Parts: sequence; C-alpha cells; structure tokens
Amino acid sequence: MSIGSSALPLLITIVVTVGIVGLLSRLLRRAKPGALSHGAGSIEPEKSSAWITVIGGGAMVLIGLYRTLFGAGWDGAVLAFIGVCIAGFMSPSLTSIHRVVWDEEGIEGPSNLFGLTLGLRRTRIPWTDIERTGTTLTGYWFIEAQRGQRIYWSFLYKGYGALTAFAKKKRPGLRLPG
Repeated sequence: MSIGSSALPLLITIVVTVGIVGLLSRLLRRAKPGALSHGAGSIEPEKSSAWITVIGGGAMVLIGLYRTLFGAGWDGAVLAFIGVCIAGFMSPSLTSIHRVVWDEEGIEGPSNLFGLTLGLRRTRIPWTDIERTGTTLTGYWFIEAQRGQRIYWSFLYKGYGALTAFAKKKRPGLRLPG
C-alpha cells in the first residue's frame, strides 16, 4: 500500500506539527518561569507563540476581507471569521489574565474555559482544598477544588514544570498533569 501523492503533504504536515509541538512542550517545561522563589512562583503563556498566533489570525482576517471584497465567492468571509476567532481567543494570553500564581497557601489562575480557550474569570484555591487534577478535551490541564472550582494551564505556559514540582511537594498524593 503506497501513500498517494495528494496524501503525502498532509502526512508531512502532521509529522512536522507533532514534532514542533513536542519540542515546544519540552522546552517550555524546562524554561524559567515568569517568577520563582523558594515558596512562590508564576507562569504564563509563552508570549512569542501568542504573538505569532494573534498576528497569523490578523493576517487571515485581512486576506479573508480582501478575498471577500475583491474575489469571487464567500470563502474569504469564512477565512476572515476563522482569523477573528484565532486572534480573539489568543489575545488575552498577551495580558496577565491567564497568568497562574502560587505561594505556600494556594494557587490562583484562570478558572473557566471559553470554547477552545481560557476565559477571563480567575479564582484562588488553597492547597488544602485541592481534590483532583485532570486534562480537558482541548488539552488544558487543571487543578480542581472540592467545590468544583478549577485553575487551568497548558504546555504553552513557560516554566510549567516549576508549578508541577511545587504542587507535588504541596500535594504529593495527587497525580499531576504535565
């Protein structure tokens, strides 16, 4: 069974994407977090990848609008809509709203999902209230309190390994993602 010539570019794209994501995850886990001391720290989405995503989404909007206004058909409008979604969903990651902060008493960070990305709401959870951890369908990791509150982060957070190591010390019985 051979791979058809039309499937080969797709296969190459998949392999390259998986490789880049894996490398990025490994580098960001070991990277220095935004702030780190003996009893506290903070991590946040890596800014250069966030900027690239927002700029890419903006370019899709411009190309889509151009195609809609000067092209033949509505495919440009669809491209522009997708670009707005990509840039819009990633824009909050350029601010501090998605930052995760921890200290000896607890952890604070983004506490809700909005579609495929993180929302704008934040919460603080004491370490003693953490009941479980997990992963969402969209790949975000979370810590969950007894009352159901969650704090989310992902492999795109620079230095997320420092949070994982600190949380393991505070709550050694939990199976932590990442």
